[in-house]
Amino acid sequence: MGVVESLTPAEWAKQLANPEGEIGLAVIERVYESNAKSSLGEVAKLALGPGSRVLEIGFGNGRMAPHVIGQAEGVSYAGLDYSPTMVAEAERFNAALVAKGRASFHLGSAEHMPFPRSSFDCVFSVGAAHFWPAPNLALSEIRRVLRLGGRSLMGCLHPLTAPPFARPENGFYLREAEEWNALHQAAGFVGVQVETIETEQIGAAGTLVKRYILKIDGRA
Repeated sequence: MGVVESLTPAEWAKQLANPEGEIGLAVIERVYESNAKSSLGEVAKLALGPGSRVLEIGFGNGRMAPHVIGQAEGVSYAGLDYSPTMVAEAERFNAALVAKGRASFHLGSAEHMPFPRSSFDCVFSVGAAHFWPAPNLALSEIRRVLRLGGRSLMGCLHPLTAPPFARPENGFYLREAEEWNALHQAAGFVGVQVETIETEQIGAAGTLVKRYILKIDGRA
C-alpha cells in the first residue's frame, strides 16, 4: 500500500485543503492525474485572447499554467495558493516560464490578494472555492482584481455528491448553487450563471467516483 492509499479519509481531506510536504505532493499529483482531462476542458473554456492577464486561485502543483499560457499569444499567468509546498512545486515545474516572466506563483489567500485593482482579465479556480470559509471576502477580492468586464470562472464540489469527509473541520465549506449565485451577485458580479456538471474525481481510496461539481461564471 502506498502512502496516499494509507491515509485516512480525514487525513486525505486535510491534504486536499492544505497540501504539506511529500504527502501533500503525492496527493495533489494523484488528483491531477485523475482530473486532468476535466480540468483541461475547463481551462479551454476560458477562451483567452492575445495578451490576456490571468489569475488562477488554488493552482496546486502548477500543471495548468503552461496550458493557460499556451492558449493565445502574450498570455501572462499568475497563481495564488496558501500552501508553501505547492508554491515551491509550481515554481520548480514551471521554472522556464518563471524565468521568462510569463508565470509567477504567489503565497496568499483568496480573501487577501497581493495584487492591485484591475490586474487581471480573467480569474479562475478549479476545486478551490469549497475551501473558502469566507466566500464573500474572496469574491470581493476577485471582483477588485478583475478589470471591468473581466471574467470569473469557479468550479467546486456540489453538496449532493460530496464525500462524507468534506466537512468544515477538514477545511471544506460546501454551498448550494443558489447560495453561490447570491454571493456572486452581492459581490457585484453580473450575468452570473451557475451550472451543475457531472464528472469523475479521485476518492480517498484512490478509486474514481462520480461527483457533481458546480461551475459559476460571472463578469465584473
